Amino acid sequence: MRMILRARKLTCAVAILLLASLPLQAGSEVGDAAPPVNAGGWINMDANTSWDSLAGKLILIEKWATW
Repeated sequence: MRMILRARKLTCAVAILLLASLPLQAGSEVGDAAPPVNAGGWINMDANTSWDSLAGKLILIEKWATW
C-alpha cells in the first residue's frame, strides 16, 4: 500500500512539474503584436474599433471577475 501511495505522489509531482514548464500561451512573447480585437458591444467602443485605429493612443484594459 505504501509503495502505491509513493508511486501516486511521484506521478502527481512529475505531472505538476511538466504542466508548470509548459508555456501559458505559445508564441506570446514581449514585443509580439497583439491579436486582432473585435470590440463590438463593449461599453464605450464602436463596433469597428481595431488595434490599428487605436495606434498612438493610451489604452487601459481592465480585467475583473466575480466569483
